[in-house]
Amino acid sequence: MSSSQPPSGERNPLGLDELIAILVAFGTMGAILFWVTGKNPDRLNARNWQFPAVFSQPAVTPATPGILTPESANSDLRSPAATPVPSKRDVAPVAPLGRILPATPPVAVIVVPRKPIGRSTPNPAITKPKADKPKVGPVRFSDVPDKYWARPFIVALVDRKIFADSTDNKFRPDEPMTRAELARLIQRMSDDKEPIRKPIDFKDVKDKSPVAPAIDHTVKTGYLKGYPNNEFRPDKNIPRVEVIAALASGLNLKRSAKASKTLQIYTDRKKVPKWAVDKVAAATEAGIVVNHPKRALLQPNTTATRAEVAAMIYQAMAKKGQVPAKSSEYVVKPLKLSK
Repeated sequence: MSSSQPPSGERNPLGLDELIAILVAFGTMGAILFWVTGKNPDRLNARNWQFPAVFSQPAVTPATPGILTPESANSDLRSPAATPVPSKRDVAPVAPLGRILPATPPVAVIVVPRKPIGRSTPNPAITKPKADKPKVGPVRFSDVPDKYWARPFIVALVDRKIFADSTDNKFRPDEPMTRAELARLIQRMSDDKEPIRKPIDFKDVKDKSPVAPAIDHTVKTGYLKGYPNNEFRPDKNIPRVEVIAALASGLNLKRSAKASKTLQIYTDRKKVPKWAVDKVAAATEAGIVVNHPKRALLQPNTTATRAEVAAMIYQAMAKKGQVPAKSSEYVVKPLKLSK
């Protein structure tokens, strides 16, 4: 007679089939894990994990038996076993833990320019064209207005560098002219003339004086002479008659009629020194004499001004053909006298 014994509390060892099933299950899970981590390694980051609601909310018993599966970014990921998907009304909502990152990590954006980028080469240096030198306009002096009687003569001589001592935009037309200053002007207007006599060693003109070359030139070319006692007197204000005589001598002018008849045009002709009568007559016939303010008033012994010297030097250059003649009401025109 067999007696029944109560079942023992000890479990029977697993059979071979059960061990194989467990190994297959773990192998399958490892393969799935390896495939998922190989496709997107960032999903192993604990911050990116998403857990089903069973870990954060009370379990909900579904109306339809099934397995709750978390939502995956890849729709192709499924459990090895065929599992029925519950309807939306039967599945509890899944609350993701933390920020959900996209399945595929973002790729850096590459901005493609509209035009191809060529090799950067420095722009060629821009060279500004040199500005043309400003043209020299009419000479302007604050003390020589446009209607000044000697302005045409002054401007012409300044343009030709005959007068080169103007400063502060002033010409000083009414200042007196010295013998040394006249020598400089004559040298500039006749620097191409050959000497016709030997220079004079004046005792009042030092060899190193800046006016010595001009004085030597005017003496050698026949324009000026000295005074008795071997003096030139360079700082002496020169009278008008000496300017007229110097120009007539340098140009070698000769009177064509009797001097007395030629000088009849001047109301003060008796004031002309005897040594200068022929020179003044020759200069008058050549159109060199310029009288201001009255053409008939010679004023031979009055100190010559810079404006008067400028006018008569210009007329001397016109006589030589160096400059065009200028018409002026103050240029003396000789009378036509009957022989």
